[in-house]
Formats: sequence, C-alpha cells, structure tokens
Amino acid sequence: MRDVSCTLLSTSIQSNSIGVEEEVQTQIDCPIIKVEDVYANEFYSANEQGFKPTLRLRISTLNYNGEPELIYKGETYSIIRTQEPEADELILVCERKVKNV
Repeated sequence: MRDVSCTLLSTSIQSNSIGVEEEVQTQIDCPIIKVEDVYANEFYSANEQGFKPTLRLRISTLNYNGEPELIYKGETYSIIRTQEPEADELILVCERKVKNV
C-alpha cells in the first residue's frame, strides 16, 4: 500500500525575542492524488543537468506554495521542478536528497 500523503518542507528565518535570527522549518501535510513513474526521456534530460529524478507526485495546486523539499515514505526529496497538467493539479518531480549535501 502506498502512502496517501507527503509532508512539504520549507525553511524560513525568523528573529526570536532577543533579535537573534534562527532557521524555522515548517511542515505541511499534503494529500497525494497519484504517484507516477519518472519518464525515461525526462530522466535522461535531467541527468544531463546533474539531477536524478526518482519520484513524480501529483498533488492539488492549492497545497503547494513553492516548498523546496518533501518527505515521502520516510525519505527526504528535493523538488527539481513542477508541472501543471491541469488547472487544479500539479506534478512535483523530485530527486532523493543525499544526506549532508
């Protein structure tokens, strides 16, 4: 069985009560409409640019606000690019994030 949601991650810088800036990570649960395969031509053209796409998720456009990362099945992914096949749906093309990079 596949997960029916992923967690979108975004990082912002906020000042605390004494004025020290800190990174704050925001997590937003997002329902997944469909998990798709990465197309061969998409994989090879992205690989030429140094990316290795491994995941395509279709989500609602309303849930995405430009977050750079997501968590799916316990793994962290970087969002390489987005596609909007329909007005209310968005495809996130992701690559698995390597630790310490």
